[in-house]
Amino acid sequence: MTKMMMKELNKLIVKDIFNCLSEEDAERLRVLRIEWHIDDKAYERLKAMITSRDVHERIEHARREPNRWIRMVRYAAVLILPLCVAIYLLLHEESNPQSQLMARSQVEDKLPIPIRKQPTLVLDDGSVLQLHRANEEREVTSNAITNGNELIYSKKDKTAEGEEVAYNTVVTPQGGEYHVVLADGTKIWFNEETRLKFPVDFVGEVREVFLDRGEIYLNVAKDEEHPFIVHTENGDVRVLGTEFNVKCLSADRMFTTLVKGSVQVKRADAEVLLHPNQQAEVGNVVNVITVTDVDVEEIICWKDNMFFFKDVELETILEKLAEWYGFTVFYENAEAKQEKFFVRVDKYEEVDKILEVISEVGNVKFKIKGKVVTVYE
Repeated sequence: MTKMMMKELNKLIVKDIFNCLSEEDAERLRVLRIEWHIDDKAYERLKAMITSRDVHERIEHARREPNRWIRMVRYAAVLILPLCVAIYLLLHEESNPQSQLMARSQVEDKLPIPIRKQPTLVLDDGSVLQLHRANEEREVTSNAITNGNELIYSKKDKTAEGEEVAYNTVVTPQGGEYHVVLADGTKIWFNEETRLKFPVDFVGEVREVFLDRGEIYLNVAKDEEHPFIVHTENGDVRVLGTEFNVKCLSADRMFTTLVKGSVQVKRADAEVLLHPNQQAEVGNVVNVITVTDVDVEEIICWKDNMFFFKDVELETILEKLAEWYGFTVFYENAEAKQEKFFVRVDKYEEVDKILEVISEVGNVKFKIKGKVVTVYE
């Protein structure tokens, strides 16, 4: 690969990372990848190799420039060296099978991928049903079916006047993320350890659901005549049609993060109107709601089954992974705990592959033996 060709590939990858590829650029990138045999897996590894803390800090500085074009040029300048090095290393590694064997020999054992736990459905009469993960469609109630990882309600043909509203409750255990479509078309993603009560069909002027604990992401079906309200012990979130995240950490803390549209967060006599990329925190102080600007992707990545660590210390990252995959960590060098990383990984990927990504972008290496992960340099 010539220096000129490497620079061209570099610029296209930078545009891709920054989400600025034109159709012509995308086609050229596709052609170059075919020509140099860079498949999807290799391409993702290539981008991952430049997400070290030092490079990320320079990227963040470049992204704060007011002029988008100037920002892009500086962004490219920031990344050109590490990308060129990454391209060289990637192609060199792929042409040298022995180097791959040496890298993989550090992993002596493999930890199993976590299995999604089964959620439960509590019916209006108090009976409890186990929602099985089998990939087949079957009827659960008179107006709800399940297809494995999703429970779908349909609107009833006719609701008798004065008929009482029946409620169902979905409860997800640790490691039991789930997805529900309500009768009005509203989509709700359940994070683990979440409990939400909702009507099997919406009746009346207001659509109401009740979050007892945990975290949910909602894509609310728009209906201007019937506002949608999420009730929690710490306050209410009121919308017409939008996308947002609600998290109840404890009996006195609730976070609402807005992705699209607008929502009103209310508690006692305090209320705020959120705009996209803002988060409202309701704490244990009555009539006080704190609003901050946030990185939405970092907060809602869980709904896409991703771990997202932005400039996070290795010790914190491994604590989260250890809890999820069920391993313990041993550090040969305690200083490695403070090294920071910028990593986005699939929660259901094999852990040794996740550790490979971290190793490639930092100054640490890992060895797996049984259920112990050893960190060394």
